Amino acid sequence: MRVCIGQINTTPGDFDGNLERIKKGIDVADAARCDAIVFPELTIPGYLSQDLLYDPKFIDRNLEILQEVCDYTSNLPRLSVVVGCIGRNEAAGKPFFNMAAVIVNGQIIGRYKKQLLPFYDVFDELRYFEPGDGLTLVEIGGKKVGITICEDLWNDKGSDDYQYSGNPMDLYRKQGVEVIFSLNSSPYVQGKCWRRLKVIAPGSESGVAIVYVNQYGGQDELVFDGQSFVVRDGNLLYLCEEVSGDTFDIVDLEDAKVLLANVCREENQQAIQSRSIKLYDMLVLGLRDYVQKSGFSQLVLASSGGVDSAVVCKIACDAVGAANVHAIRMPSIYSSAHSRDDALQLHKDLGCWDYEVPIEHQSVVDMLNRHFDGHEDDSNLVRQQLSSNNYGLVADENMQARLRDIYIMHFSNAFGAMPLSTGNKTESACGYYTHFDMNFSFAPIKDLYKFQVVDIARQKGEIPENIWKKPPSAELAEGQSDEASLLPYAVLDAIVHAYVEDYVSTFPGFGKWVHQQLSLGNKISGDHDHLLVWAEGSSAEQEFQRILSLMGKMEYKRRQTCPGTKVSKVAFGSGRRIPIVEKWS
Repeated sequence: MRVCIGQINTTPGDFDGNLERIKKGIDVADAARCDAIVFPELTIPGYLSQDLLYDPKFIDRNLEILQEVCDYTSNLPRLSVVVGCIGRNEAAGKPFFNMAAVIVNGQIIGRYKKQLLPFYDVFDELRYFEPGDGLTLVEIGGKKVGITICEDLWNDKGSDDYQYSGNPMDLYRKQGVEVIFSLNSSPYVQGKCWRRLKVIAPGSESGVAIVYVNQYGGQDELVFDGQSFVVRDGNLLYLCEEVSGDTFDIVDLEDAKVLLANVCREENQQAIQSRSIKLYDMLVLGLRDYVQKSGFSQLVLASSGGVDSAVVCKIACDAVGAANVHAIRMPSIYSSAHSRDDALQLHKDLGCWDYEVPIEHQSVVDMLNRHFDGHEDDSNLVRQQLSSNNYGLVADENMQARLRDIYIMHFSNAFGAMPLSTGNKTESACGYYTHFDMNFSFAPIKDLYKFQVVDIARQKGEIPENIWKKPPSAELAEGQSDEASLLPYAVLDAIVHAYVEDYVSTFPGFGKWVHQQLSLGNKISGDHDHLLVWAEGSSAEQEFQRILSLMGKMEYKRRQTCPGTKVSKVAFGSGRRIPIVEKWS
């Protein structure tokens, strides 16, 4: 059996664009005399379409495109086209089905309805879809083929934490299927390629070939890595390593050579990771698709000479081209000369546009306070705070950041460039950023811990060494440093990671978590030795609880931030749902 892997980049509601990609894949498969082409989950409407589904015209258009796909195959009696779409549920239950249609020679010969509907992290499929309850068996290329959709494979053989009552893969094995076609829209998370294979490959050990086709491209805060694969007898026969564009590779299931035998053995993890699409490529893809699918071409950001803005500037240049990136330096009286020089060198090395707009904040603060202090009544809030010396001096410092944000927004509004935020995950956890900055259009490093930002900067030759070596500082006051206000990032990164991604909320639990992560060889800090020494200190538990409390109080700020590419198990965004007003944290 010859199968074409239709790993394409879809967009919700772009029915015409999605159809063109489907047609292109059909043409490739037909020219290669394939028996089948398999596309990703919900190919026709795009994934995630979310509440667009509630518009009846959206569903109608989805069904019209399904018919157009049928018409396009009306003279192709050899080729089976397996495509994802939405089906209406005319019976009791949720209004729709997450469906895969099997099309041959202009006719739908099979309709599979997804049975296991995820309802965790960013997924809300039970909001829209009724679970299916039957198998779909078709004969293709002389083989008995079963159809599944994404999550249907993840409850097999007790291989993961998912606790669904059904197991479609097991039912298919009992029916004697020889091949499984699996349609997927599985978002990228670091290490996800290995995790998919480790969970899914054992299901092929009985001789079943599993053809796993995954979506590729960015969609809002999600980015899909593709990495489609074929496994049989537990062996890896094919793994897509493409990092750009739609992919239509041909796999001959009979003649395919084994790339890795017994692929889910632990000793194969490093080999799979070396073949996996890299984190940096996903950050570039996530930004590029967000910009281009939104109809923009130009980007603007504040460039301070710090590591965060430097990495964002590099990602932006690689995403849309340096000639379309506008980096604005906005020095204040506290900005150091080396920050100016570092930013200038960065812009020169990257080839992006450089601008300098100095800011002066004290006159703005004085003007505002002069106008605010216009009431003679001593019960007035401003008069009370000024007379009792309770005026928040940090507001004067923060005015510098707010002025910078205003200038970026003016540039965006005046010249049509999308503004980028430069905050990272560790800062976001602690609320250590300016409201306006994280309210821009997109935050490319929103889901990166500080050490990950530094690691990228060290790997990219265009980023001057001085940028990632110097102590992080917002330079809003004389001698200010981030770590003096919070904790050393070597410690802070690990606390945020443990609490947000693994729900570790006690200091003894944190100590166990650290040692477990290090024993597994996982990097959780820019300086593991410093982290271990800190954890033994007398004030460590108190500082740990202070940071957890701070994270809880900052939920209101995070809720107002713009989207950014999700690359971790749990990111700040739609997958993490914490009340803003609560008394627990």
